[in-house]
Amino acid sequence: MLLLRKIIFYIFCLIYLVLTPLIIARMLGFVTNPQTHRLVKTGLVYVSTNPEDASVFIDGRMARGTTPTVIRDLPPGKHFIRLQLDGYKDLEMHIPIVGKKATVLDNTLLIPEQWPLKTISQRSYQNLFAAGQGILLASNPGLGDIDIWHADQSHEPLVPLFSRKSIYAPGQLIRLFSADKSPFILLEAVINDKHKFLWCDLKEKQPLIEDITDLLSQAPGNIAWNSLDDKDIFAFYPHAIYHINIKTKTIEGVTPAALPEGLPVNPSTIKCQESFLINNKQDLLKRKGRWIRIYPRSDFGVPESYDIARSRPSTNMYFEEKTGELYYLDDDTLFLNTVKILYSRTESARHPVLNISIPETLRNK
Repeated sequence: MLLLRKIIFYIFCLIYLVLTPLIIARMLGFVTNPQTHRLVKTGLVYVSTNPEDASVFIDGRMARGTTPTVIRDLPPGKHFIRLQLDGYKDLEMHIPIVGKKATVLDNTLLIPEQWPLKTISQRSYQNLFAAGQGILLASNPGLGDIDIWHADQSHEPLVPLFSRKSIYAPGQLIRLFSADKSPFILLEAVINDKHKFLWCDLKEKQPLIEDITDLLSQAPGNIAWNSLDDKDIFAFYPHAIYHINIKTKTIEGVTPAALPEGLPVNPSTIKCQESFLINNKQDLLKRKGRWIRIYPRSDFGVPESYDIARSRPSTNMYFEEKTGELYYLDDDTLFLNTVKILYSRTESARHPVLNISIPETLRNK
């Protein structure tokens, strides 16, 4: 009996002597390398996805919790990671783990099995414009066929810019001017055989329209204004710049000067931007031919592209970062459509990504 107790005592002592250093080493961030059987300093990986709540598998084993999550105590070297979420394509890649360091897979975009396309309008349009953050104009040549859409009020229908009874409704659009982030637009139009310039304030649900034709006796090569300024606009002519005060309806000054670089006399030289970055500028949205495609950018693995929707190449697109939605005109129907691209958003993604202001009448020149 005494001998048995001694044997059990020595066994526990042996277990203590073996396991205690291993436990202490594990607490200090060391594990045994399965290939070399030596203690190595571990690393970790931080994984977040868009959308969240994806399951994470490391080397075939499911990690605890769902994204965003931190997986610790990984031996140095390459590891195979798989991100899995119902309704989305599995994302698989090899990631490097370095001892004493963290590998970061931040806001990784997951691709849905089927994109959630949604039609907003039952009317066809020739083009789409952005006027201020979240304000879209779906346009046709007739002023009475220009509609406004507020991207942050998805439950609201499109609102006509001009009512059917408006004296401007029979007019035909020539050019549309806008400024990045500005809720104002300037329309150049022909109304009852007369050349008109209409200054439109889109901040309110019922737009405010002012005729400023008397301030622009001739059609300028370009018109520009600062998005933070609601009264001063600048009309650029070949040999002069006119400073116009919208509030007082006066010409503040005329500066003899050549047209500044970047503001061409003929706006038809402006081209539509075919691509832009989203999701903390990690991923690329790009139109290639009639397809809108997304190119998720991964630091590890082979980049791939995925088709989202078909859109007429001569029309603009708009991405609203607040809602993560892309707006475009469908290739077949030219209806205004939207598709959800992003489902979560971090602090660093609060900057506007795209605001196009290309005149519709210049698209096919």
